[in-house]
Amino acid sequence: AEEKAKLEARLRTINKFATVIETERSRAPLDRILGLNSFNMESILNYDPNFFDDEDEKKIHNLELVQSVGIKFEGNLHAQWFNMFMMDLLRERAADLYRTKGLLSFHGQGDTKFVFQGVHEQINFGPAQKPWKEGEVRENKFVFIGKNLDRAELTKSLMECLYKEEKK
Repeated sequence: AEEKAKLEARLRTINKFATVIETERSRAPLDRILGLNSFNMESILNYDPNFFDDEDEKKIHNLELVQSVGIKFEGNLHAQWFNMFMMDLLRERAADLYRTKGLLSFHGQGDTKFVFQGVHEQINFGPAQKPWKEGEVRENKFVFIGKNLDRAELTKSLMECLYKEEKK
């Protein structure tokens, strides 16, 4: 009972407006969670009548720090080098990277087009729904959204992931 009370108190710090629904083995009554139209202006104003008032001390988000960097170039990436680049980037810069996404062509993968998207250090990666078309330019495309992003540094590092034919 004490653990439950602590958990409910913690949930209130996250969202004081949320209704807590007890479940058993993750089973919840659907009529209590579906179709609720849960955003209700009156309930917010009942809780905090000054919700929309201007306050000098309200937290200001500096959106000037957020930037997006788009990079594209032709060629096939070396899968292992690209994987190492992304692991290093995420290990070193996860807090600065809000979103990442891309369209990729890898050496040795035939016509398979790859996509990835991520939020901070969580990345989903896999084949795209459609393959590269015959004659389509193999153009890798990347978008990074975050702060303290250096386009030149990112471009250089990504270009270093290009597969290079060994000279005999």
